[in-house]
Amino acid sequence: MFPLLAVLGIDSELGKIWVIMAIGVGSMTVSHANDSYFWIVSQIGGLDIKTAYRHHTFATFLQGIIGFVIVWIGYNLWEII
Repeated sequence: MFPLLAVLGIDSELGKIWVIMAIGVGSMTVSHANDSYFWIVSQIGGLDIKTAYRHHTFATFLQGIIGFVIVWIGYNLWEII
């Protein structure tokens, strides 16, 4: 992403922070069986696999969507200021 920041017009210090936040939110979206975080939560939480698939995967999906919306709103407010 770093080489694209200037092209996208977000090469300021705060622009870099917004990109880092967006990458962080995207990295935590939809944790599933191929993710170690999924197994940690399911095993420590005492969830059977079927329940973990339904609840944990949906919860991380919501986490990603809500995180995206928060970063998008914050970035748009930052653009106005």
